[in-house]
Amino acid sequence: MSDEDNDNEPLIRKTEPIAGTPSLKDALRIPHVVGSDFGGEHKYRYSPPPEGSCGGLNTWVSIAVAVPCSAAATFYNKWLLHDVPYPILATLGQLFVLTVSTQVARHTTGLFTAGDGAPRMTWGRFIFRTAPISILLATQMIMSNFALGRLPVTLFRMLASTQLVWFTLGMILFGFEPNARSSAVHFVASAFALVLICISTARNSQASGVMEQLCSSALFSLQVLLSATNMTEERALEGNNGLTTPLSMPAAVCHAAPGALIIVFLIWICSEAGTTDWDQVYEVGLPAVFFNGFLCFASMLCDSVVQASAPLPLISIANAASDSVVVLGGTLVLHEKIGWGSVVGLVAAWATSLLYRRAREDTDPQAHSPAWQRRDWVSQDRVSSMVETGDLILFTSTPSLTAKGIGSAGVRIATFSCYDHVALVLKTQEGDVFLIEALAEGASVNDWHYFQEQGWHEDYSRIVLRRLTWPAGGRNGAAGGTVGRGTLSQFADGIKGRRYALDLCGLLFGTGWRSWEDPERTFSCSEIVAEGYKFLGLLPPKTCAARFVPGERSYPNLRREHTHRYYLTWVTRLGDFAEGRHLGLPHGASLGKEVKIYFPGRWDGFEQAAEFVMRSF
Repeated sequence: MSDEDNDNEPLIRKTEPIAGTPSLKDALRIPHVVGSDFGGEHKYRYSPPPEGSCGGLNTWVSIAVAVPCSAAATFYNKWLLHDVPYPILATLGQLFVLTVSTQVARHTTGLFTAGDGAPRMTWGRFIFRTAPISILLATQMIMSNFALGRLPVTLFRMLASTQLVWFTLGMILFGFEPNARSSAVHFVASAFALVLICISTARNSQASGVMEQLCSSALFSLQVLLSATNMTEERALEGNNGLTTPLSMPAAVCHAAPGALIIVFLIWICSEAGTTDWDQVYEVGLPAVFFNGFLCFASMLCDSVVQASAPLPLISIANAASDSVVVLGGTLVLHEKIGWGSVVGLVAAWATSLLYRRAREDTDPQAHSPAWQRRDWVSQDRVSSMVETGDLILFTSTPSLTAKGIGSAGVRIATFSCYDHVALVLKTQEGDVFLIEALAEGASVNDWHYFQEQGWHEDYSRIVLRRLTWPAGGRNGAAGGTVGRGTLSQFADGIKGRRYALDLCGLLFGTGWRSWEDPERTFSCSEIVAEGYKFLGLLPPKTCAARFVPGERSYPNLRREHTHRYYLTWVTRLGDFAEGRHLGLPHGASLGKEVKIYFPGRWDGFEQAAEFVMRSF
């Protein structure tokens, strides 16, 4: 064969397609280039799929699946979006839906394969190539879901759209070739805009959420970089072994989703398993997760309909459709002619984005929450006016791999509760509200407004209030409220600065003997609340304060008969502030139902940041 013939040799040789539905053996093969699944001429290096492939069927299957799934997810989310619990669990559900959807479609309808029978790489090399992308995909989606919980949805969408607009502008100005240089240019361009936004909002309390979204967007760009350079297939062509063909972003996500699913599952096992509020997950989390997972997949299908699929941003459940609008628009600009698939994909993505935005931004947690949770919310700005001395505030720490996160998870696992911290409310005559609590730094008395200003509520995924009903007088003979306001401040001043420690002997055997006035006395969070109740006369003086915990078996769907076998007899007699069991309160005194405190997440610098972003273009 002459050199001239070699020069004319096509990059991807066409072979006879596999007829019919692939066999099990063929289905287990790793598919080849996915960027050329859909036919049509364009100015990229990909060749059209072989004659007889499923390109036409793929287009209509994509449209048929994408439109109803997106519409159903969007409308159903109107009742669910405000309270999707546990970002890691939400990511796990998204990846599960994405994995099942892509793998089933790939092996049945040929949705992601042209089926030209070309040689596949080995499983070992495939896993080696996909592992980095799986890690990036898992980390990116987790961080984006955390950012979604911290940021107002409008700001969140603005940040994501900014990154994608810059990415698309990079495609228009610099072109897009499947190589490291082109991907690096787009990564730098998109990250630069978000870095400027972070600098402009550095002094805002929501800066951590902005940084999480920045990291998520940067990880997406790195996925594009790896999919263009690392995730490749080796071709065994005559006289030119080792040719590689890079995969498009949908293909990379298709291959990387199973690995990312495993990674997120292991993270969830280590950080949240056994401490998840399953009642909330069953009622709210799972429906929202799966419907949003279908929304992600539907957006991916809309994007894949476009010829020579553009890089698909599966950033999060909150803006999948709007991302497709930006990417599809940029892709249409780059193409020489517009096909029906492109038009339908763009219209479907735009329509679902509009419906999604209205459903998300119109959601009022108190008006649209599920029936089992209705009227159990209170806004943080109303807390000061409704609480009184003696009320309790229970906390669930945000899962993390830090020392605090691991310790909090240990408390929840040991007590089989969804709470790991409790604080006692002190309200002064002037109406100021303070939290008496024991933290790792020691016992402290913190102003409620200062607690919010410092953003400490962001360290907790759940904060609830239990109001104390106390019509009878305390041991000092005065009305309960008067006793609290007049004397609990003395207790607060006396324990301030005491060291934090867990009294294991007192917890196991009830042998506490030190008075709260003893300067060597240490406190845990529930101990300090119990001592406060003893000081107010709500608990007998001989009560061992170490025998109380924030919550014990406080999951609503886990009843005593289901959990008794996991506990020794002494555990079942612990005082439980979450459920109000074994407290020994006097006649007439009781703790009310849990009322979840809602933090709206206002962002004062939004207008300035929006103007800054518009000027950056």
